[in-house]
Amino acid sequence: MSRTIAFCLTTRSQYARVKTALTEIDNNPDLNLEILLTGAGVVRKYGSLRSILESDGLDVSRTVQNVVEGGNLASQSKTTGLAMVETTTWLREVDPDVVMITGDRHEIMAITLPASYLNVPIVHLEGGEITGSVDDKVRHATTKFSDYHFVSTERASKVIHRLGEDRDRIFQTGCPSIDIADAVVRDGDEEYDPQDERGVGANLDVTKDFIIVQYHPVPTEYGDQYEKTWKIIDAVDRIDVQKFWFWPNMDGGTDMVSKAMREFRDKRDPDDIHFLINLPPEEYLTLVNNSVCMVGNSSVGIRECSYFGKPTVNIGDRQQFRERADNVTDVDCEEDAIHDAVVDELGESYSPSTLYGDSGAGERIAELIAELDIEQKGSMEPAALGLVSEVVN
Repeated sequence: MSRTIAFCLTTRSQYARVKTALTEIDNNPDLNLEILLTGAGVVRKYGSLRSILESDGLDVSRTVQNVVEGGNLASQSKTTGLAMVETTTWLREVDPDVVMITGDRHEIMAITLPASYLNVPIVHLEGGEITGSVDDKVRHATTKFSDYHFVSTERASKVIHRLGEDRDRIFQTGCPSIDIADAVVRDGDEEYDPQDERGVGANLDVTKDFIIVQYHPVPTEYGDQYEKTWKIIDAVDRIDVQKFWFWPNMDGGTDMVSKAMREFRDKRDPDDIHFLINLPPEEYLTLVNNSVCMVGNSSVGIRECSYFGKPTVNIGDRQQFRERADNVTDVDCEEDAIHDAVVDELGESYSPSTLYGDSGAGERIAELIAELDIEQKGSMEPAALGLVSEVVN
């Protein structure tokens, strides 16, 4: 009998992290994949995903609009709450055997909680990682709700076990996005140009050096996002090299980041920057691999760029505790520090790292889901945390 796997897809970055796993699940005759597309994944300004999924041969079971506009902390919370109502209804209709979730974004709580209360086993990808941002709270809470853990690194496996999870339910599969990075290394197009009818700004020459800039808002630093974005703008604007700059995700503060970017574009009309919203995962990572440096606070600079051996200037605290290879230079969000670090990294190269895997993660994940005797975990016993039960009279 076929096993039904439910997956809730909400963002462009989430899709890149899990695409090969979804494809392998969809191609497995013993598995039936159901995808709910919601959140930022159905909003154009954040990178609508339906056409990308369809071109990749993946069917969407249902699309739900739940994003509350505003780009502030309250809208982030309300967006999650609305999604929880819709995912509960969807899960009851689909009646899956397993819910698969990935990462640490606030939206995943909108399916984690309903799945738990509907008694559906949860498989969590990329748990056990530590970044130092509010995402850690979501990620570790999700670990406690989840029944199986498919992690990217050895340290992540240790973290999950120390959170009290059974070793028999933890599997180090590697990160599925490394599958795509590996394909880019083998088959990438060194002259790939995404500018044909996509994005706005200057027309760049992709045969010459360019950097990638991607800065996302940090909700815990909500009041400073406009000023910090301008510091990054002023830093990279002083560097005589072309730039592809991607618009931010929908976390609280996104409107402040976007406001600074629009003002920069409108007031200075830079002749060496092209602005993009979104690209399919393979095209995006091809562009990253072809760049001379990545700048910002995206985890791509730490995960996929480690596999590429691509220099990364990581700004601020959003990724401060994430495991990293030698390719990453950390700087505070200060204009001179950012400028000097990027200039120093131009022309540098690093040995590729398999810290987050060496490809094949998607296939391993699909095989595990098909072969494991998946069931919900039981209640945690005190002994699992090294505690001795005491009898109270």
